[in-house]
This record gives sequence, structure tokens and C-alpha cells, in this order.
Amino acid sequence: METLLQDLIGLGFTTLQAQIYMTLLTEGEQSGYQIAKVIGISRSSVYAALEGMYQKGIILKLNGEVASYIAQDPKILLAQMTQSFREHIDSAETQLSGLYDDRREERYTNIHGFDSIVSSARNALLNAKKEVYLNTDFDLSLFSNEFNILAKRNVRILVFSFATLETKDLPIEFYSHEDSQCEEEKPSRLMLVIDCDQALVADTYKKRGSWLGTITNNALFVSIVAEHIHHDIYLLRLKQERQREVITESIKLHTLLENK
Repeated sequence: METLLQDLIGLGFTTLQAQIYMTLLTEGEQSGYQIAKVIGISRSSVYAALEGMYQKGIILKLNGEVASYIAQDPKILLAQMTQSFREHIDSAETQLSGLYDDRREERYTNIHGFDSIVSSARNALLNAKKEVYLNTDFDLSLFSNEFNILAKRNVRILVFSFATLETKDLPIEFYSHEDSQCEEEKPSRLMLVIDCDQALVADTYKKRGSWLGTITNNALFVSIVAEHIHHDIYLLRLKQERQREVITESIKLHTLLENK
């Protein structure tokens, strides 16, 4: 019974309300005096609680010479509470989102060090609600826990890599050039987009030596990173469909970027 008491309190009952409801369920119809006697508390406290519970539909009042009470059917009560909770959640979500969007500022946060970047990526992943885009040569098992959590929420996860990575048992859509290889245990880049709303980019290279990254909600920055990952996948799929490279000399622009 102690577990039930705590469950009812968790649902918003006061301790006294929970005790009264449990008493009416176990004892049946009771007057305020009888309830107070069973619980061992003053009648004035019980009467005040009973009136509040009656107004909320938790209990039903039977009018007679002396008013008595019965517990509302638990199935009906919980259905009513569930419906009310959902309505409040929907209303609060709409209003809170509006407040958040009105006051939201675009921020750029710099991240230093491999461990900090991995931690930031994990936290960002856990905030995803619809889709995740990822371009990386990281060991994907670093994010296996987060991927599995997102999969349970039906979040779609698209991963592109120029490296051949281990993806066994990971709930992701993986795209990779089969003929590409990366040095083992030497990741070099991470590009992550969460719900087309937040982006994280990070890298390291021999000349710098250390890991640096940025996470931001700037709309243009997020769009550029999301488009980059999509274009990587588009080009890969075109190559696979045509069974040849699609970036040929005839369409190159001969820029610094192409010659890197």
C-alpha cells in the first residue's frame, strides 16, 4: 500500500487525499467521521480534503441524513486525469514554445578538446525530436547509446562518411564510399545537425594538433551544414546509380577548393 500511496502522490494527490481515496477504495462508502477515524486525523482536515476531492471528481458524494462518500472508479478517474494532463501539456507546449522562440538568441559556442566535443555531440543528439544528419569518421559506437534512445523515439538518423565504419546493430541509415578508408583511431571531423535547428562542427588536423569545434543555432550556419551532408549523400547515390564518378573534368570549376 505504501507504493500505491507514493504513486498517488506522484500523480498530484496530497498525502491526505491519497489516504482518503485508498480508504474509500478498501472500506467502501464512508462518512467524513468514519474516514477520520480510520486514518486517525482530525475531522476538520478530512472534511476540507473531501470537499476539494469532490470538486475535482476524485470522489463522489452521496447525500443523505449524513453525507457519505465513495471513491470514483479508478479507471474513470485515471482516464480523466490522463486527458486533463494531455490538454495541459499541449497548451503549455504551445505557450512555452512561443515564449522560447520570442526570446531565443542565436549563439555560437566554441568547444575545445576531443572529449568535450564528443560530450557536446551526445547532449545535442539527445535533444533530437525528428531527424539527425551526421558526417564523420568517428567510431560510431561512441554514440550507440544515444542512437538507440533516439530510435525508440522514432527519430531518423542519417550518417555519411568518407570512411568505412562499423555500423552493426546501430539503428542508422549509413552512406559511405566503399572504396574509401580512414586511419584507424584517428578521426578528423564531425558535422552534426539536429532537427535542422542546431549544428555542431568540429575537426582536427596535423598542423593544429588539437580539436576545435562550434555549436550554434544560427539558421544560415545550420542550413549550410545540413545541405553539405545532403549533397555528400546525393553525390554518393548518383555515383552508385551510374556506377562511375559524377564529378568529372567537364563540370569542375577549377577552384582552390577542388585542388585541396
